[in-house]
Amino acid sequence: MNSMNRRHFLSAAAVATAATFARPAWAIEAPASPSLTIHTDKAIAHIPADFTGLSYESSQLVHPLFFSAENIALVQFFRTLGAAGVLRIGGNMSEFTAWSPVDLPAAADDADGTEGPDPGKGTTRTFVITPLAIRNLNAFLEATNWKLIYGLNLARGAAEAAADEAEYVSKTCGSRLLAIQFGNEPDLFKHNNDPKDRWKYAEYIAKWKTFEKAVHARVPNAPLAGPDTSFKPEWVGNFAKDTKGTVGLLTAHYYAEGPPTDPRMTIDYLLNQQEKFMPHIVRAIELSRQAGLPYRMSEGNTCYNAGKKGVSDTFASALWVGDFLAQIAALGGTGVNMHGGGNGLYTPIAGSPREGYSARPEYYGLLFVRPLFGATMLASDLQNSGLNVSAYAMQKAGKITVLAFNKGNSATTLTLRLPSGRTKDSASILRLTGPAVNATSNVLLGGSEVASNGAWKPVASEILHGSGGTLQVSLPAFSGAAVSFD
Repeated sequence: MNSMNRRHFLSAAAVATAATFARPAWAIEAPASPSLTIHTDKAIAHIPADFTGLSYESSQLVHPLFFSAENIALVQFFRTLGAAGVLRIGGNMSEFTAWSPVDLPAAADDADGTEGPDPGKGTTRTFVITPLAIRNLNAFLEATNWKLIYGLNLARGAAEAAADEAEYVSKTCGSRLLAIQFGNEPDLFKHNNDPKDRWKYAEYIAKWKTFEKAVHARVPNAPLAGPDTSFKPEWVGNFAKDTKGTVGLLTAHYYAEGPPTDPRMTIDYLLNQQEKFMPHIVRAIELSRQAGLPYRMSEGNTCYNAGKKGVSDTFASALWVGDFLAQIAALGGTGVNMHGGGNGLYTPIAGSPREGYSARPEYYGLLFVRPLFGATMLASDLQNSGLNVSAYAMQKAGKITVLAFNKGNSATTLTLRLPSGRTKDSASILRLTGPAVNATSNVLLGGSEVASNGAWKPVASEILHGSGGTLQVSLPAFSGAAVSFD
């Protein structure tokens, strides 16, 4: 993300089951336990099977061995996250790319070729993308069963060159191509690198339309998305009106914290911040709904400008991202792409083809919410007694799952009030745990770590018995629990 102080304001009305935030300990002498009442007769959202997603800089494509079916471990890391998903290629570096219609000699060090998130400093490099990179990318998509959102260079690019690239991507990836986008965070584009001289919306949409005309002249059915903005939801509404009939998906970004140089950007802020959600995510989804188009958060993470050490790389990020995805699903968003790459501080998957890969704490949060994908979000009433506890109920193939998060520093017990007519008062529990909220390793889901080959299998689960239509679920401090029952 580009540097900028972004202000947002969270409303308690953002989502019925969203967490409220902890009050000082002296104000809560004996808090009541939180409770969740589930309404199976009221669906509030249907969640796409490809809701999960990852986002990488376009510069990663200069290393064609990375997104390749031959990169077997990375393929498995993606498949473990979701049997379907969306890979987004874009980011700030998409504005420094150039398309070559012919393949180039591979670099000798390509096995080490990884590109991390942009720390907000720009670059003097030009990233040349070749047909080999796109062919390998498509093979990777086939191996993972994921789809693609592909970003083109709008700020520094030319429409005809973009059309050449779009045509090759479209013909190569076929039905795997979910959408093409022109430009990354155009609301932050600058003239002559002057932060006080930013592009106006009118300037952006005028150039966007020249790209759309050139691309659709070559590929009439190419699916398009946008505006892929940083922090101006009003651009989403304007874009929807100005591109009616040509765009099938609206996108905008979201970072919960930033910049990392701000000392206020801490774990406590990440897990308790109240200023970030309402005007970004909620407003973008509202505008998308008004336009009759789906919304996807195409890029985002914890702290923009590539993350913050001791925050973005900790177990806190796992709790934050799981809760964040569940909130977006409950609001009716169609998906989320968490940004990363290389060994970036907030990347869910770290490593390279040569050194291998590892799951960062955030990966476990993404893995924890797999019950969301393809499910129906159910209405539920959460009484969280002033604690930093959130919970969400969903149903899939007759099974109900509750995803519960305790982002506070005190253990509690969540009472689940089960739907009437249930004949069983038992459930299984899968827990998301870490040795400490600031731990950067030894995170577990179901008592198990993700292996270096990307495989994961739970080794610890619990069977919980209740009575009188309720279940009592213990929630240790800083933990998550997925509670499932028929």
